[in-house]
Amino acid sequence: MGVRSMSGGGTITSRSTPASMRAGVYAKGQPLNHLAFTVDDLDAAEAAVTAHGLEPFGHDDYEPGRRFYFFDWDGIEFEVVSYE
Repeated sequence: MGVRSMSGGGTITSRSTPASMRAGVYAKGQPLNHLAFTVDDLDAAEAAVTAHGLEPFGHDDYEPGRRFYFFDWDGIEFEVVSYE
């Protein structure tokens, strides 16, 4: 999955690791809880996540921003946050 930066920066790419190359099954928090990214346009980021077949969840509006979460194909949890 590639997501272009809304501010003209680089691209973030995520890929699935083939099952034969995975080191094992990980529980949340083992060895990490989740990765977080800030974006300028949360709706566009969610559309990109959904377009790649992933399911956003845990939507929340809070001061000072908005966020959602998703799991990638390897079960790693991501948080996407916008402070715009």
